[in-house]
Amino acid sequence: MAATIMSEAEIELARLLARFKLQVKRTLGRSVNLTAMTSDPAYAKATLDEIEELADDEEFLLLVICLREKLAPAAVVEPVVPAPAPEAAPVRSQAMRDYRFGARGG
Repeated sequence: MAATIMSEAEIELARLLARFKLQVKRTLGRSVNLTAMTSDPAYAKATLDEIEELADDEEFLLLVICLREKLAPAAVVEPVVPAPAPEAAPVRSQAMRDYRFGARGG
């Protein structure tokens, strides 16, 4: 049986989730599904939004903010690629006339 070693970030997230679950249970008398919090972004967002509205303690709100930051999927930022400039047709000025067919253009 191989032991799974967690990274520092995973350990920190686990601590925050444990603290969050216990705080929600103590303060609001509700239960939070930690598996869904980490695997279902919609559930995590809905739960954090709801708890944020119900929380009346600064530490509790800070915990919600920290969890939201850790659980929110990183925003995908598409690099902005400038569109190629359209090739401009040569511009003829009014001063330059075409006299290929003579002065009367006939």
